[in-house]
Amino acid sequence: MKIAIAATSPGTDGQVSSHGARAEYYVIYDTQSGAVVAESNPCADLERGAGPRAAAYLAGKGVDKVAAADFGTRFNRELQASGIECLERSGAVSDVIRESAE
Repeated sequence: MKIAIAATSPGTDGQVSSHGARAEYYVIYDTQSGAVVAESNPCADLERGAGPRAAAYLAGKGVDKVAAADFGTRFNRELQASGIECLERSGAVSDVIRESAE
């Protein structure tokens, strides 16, 4: 399973972003392999349509769940339509990874 964590900085030492679709980065954690990859969010600076585009981007990455402190209505709806579960989380990215590994 792949979990994308909306993050304020790349890597596991950052914080979970309060902006799900407009997070600066997504830290993608693969629960099977333990691999962690941080990627810049190509939708972070979009003026309009960030929610649907970010959902499509994450679906294209094969993500199963997304963790963020807040999900906009359109982002949430598009993620769910793609079969991606939304997890409301806050705090450190490393804590979300640790919780997902258990």
